Amino acid sequence: MRQASRRIDSSRTGRVVATLGRRVMVRDADGDRACFLSGHRAVIGDQVRWEEARGEGGKICDVLPRERTLTRQEMDGREHVLASNLGGLLIVAATMQPPYRPGLIDRYWIAGSSSGLEVGLVITKGDLGVTDEIEADLAWRAEHGLQVIRCTPTDGEGVDDVREFLREHGEVGPWALVGHSGVGKTRLMQTLLPDIDVGPIGEISEFWEQGKHTTTGSRIFEVEPGVELADSPGIRTFLPGGLDPKLARDHFPGMGPLPCKYRDCLHRPGEAGCVAEAQIAPDVLTRYRRLLDEVVGLTERMRP
Repeated sequence: MRQASRRIDSSRTGRVVATLGRRVMVRDADGDRACFLSGHRAVIGDQVRWEEARGEGGKICDVLPRERTLTRQEMDGREHVLASNLGGLLIVAATMQPPYRPGLIDRYWIAGSSSGLEVGLVITKGDLGVTDEIEADLAWRAEHGLQVIRCTPTDGEGVDDVREFLREHGEVGPWALVGHSGVGKTRLMQTLLPDIDVGPIGEISEFWEQGKHTTTGSRIFEVEPGVELADSPGIRTFLPGGLDPKLARDHFPGMGPLPCKYRDCLHRPGEAGCVAEAQIAPDVLTRYRRLLDEVVGLTERMRP
């Protein structure tokens, strides 16, 4: 009796280092290989299994379990993993042009913290001026453990500080550059990688489907051995994935340890025994409550 033949597993393991529309670039010990997604959704940093596909290069067979992800929450309840197996987030913010947006910095900081990622903040365009309000906000962030680096990529000031920061923290995995459109992420990337074309200044990838940009892929760049950066597009709004009201409170800087009367206090207006209004700066509390309202609203809409 003829036995059924067994299919030999010829798949190999690699890491996604670039996205190319419906394909990804997978890197392993033998080099880079363009692979079709074949029904899978793979993002920058993913460890994947892939195999040869005659006439098509390669195809993805499986996406391996992810760690240390950056995830975005949509208002319809869906969560989008944007990158995985990261070492950290490097938030880039400008003092002006575009305006400084503390709320967006909060949200990226919380996204990193809740995923176990280290986070740093690069402040650009300081040559255009820094208001007292921005200085106070940066001081508050430093007091809560966020390392702030001032950098002007156009003249190179502070770029070595960014490089040293990545050198000290970059061995776990690639750091994702994140921030609002126009804050100088691409220019910073180009200054760190002067011999590599990282794309037009002012244009970012559409990897996260935000805005109108000329390129359609995202890449991991090696700054130096053991130090990697992943590019990202500029965005307008961002809600971290995976949050419930308690996590939003606990990961918002300074909110978790408040000595309120009740341990489950979320510091919403009118909560009995809440000390937030007496101990937290009004602008910080306003930003926290805005985030909390979004998380609570989404949680209630998704409740069966």
